[in-house]
Amino acid sequence: MAGRNGADRLFYILTIAYVALMFLNVFLHSMILYFVGIGVFAAAAFRYFSRNTAKRRRENAKAEQAYYSAAAKVNKMKTRREQSRTYFFKRCPNCGKTLRLPRVKGKHGTKCPACGCKFSVRIIKGAKK
Repeated sequence: MAGRNGADRLFYILTIAYVALMFLNVFLHSMILYFVGIGVFAAAAFRYFSRNTAKRRRENAKAEQAYYSAAAKVNKMKTRREQSRTYFFKRCPNCGKTLRLPRVKGKHGTKCPACGCKFSVRIIKGAKK
């Protein structure tokens, strides 16, 4: 294995994708799914035994960037869901920045801290004034 790429995060992602595709194919019995799975496995094996480590590192860096970007979006959605009982999220109509406002029932005027735009927000569900 001297001079080979070896296992990295993209290799593990491809391996998990292969196992998931093969598990799904147990129930669906699809030849297309089977060949896609074999292609994913071949790509993982190619990456593992490749001697072009510079190119594999660049591919892995792109995969890690996509992975962390997706993880950040999932964490953001989780945080918003947890805060949705006490806060209301509204986008500024001028600059598009998302504002986190207290969830108080009624119509309120607010000002965007980024651009200074004043607009009204109507909150239907929430604590009473």
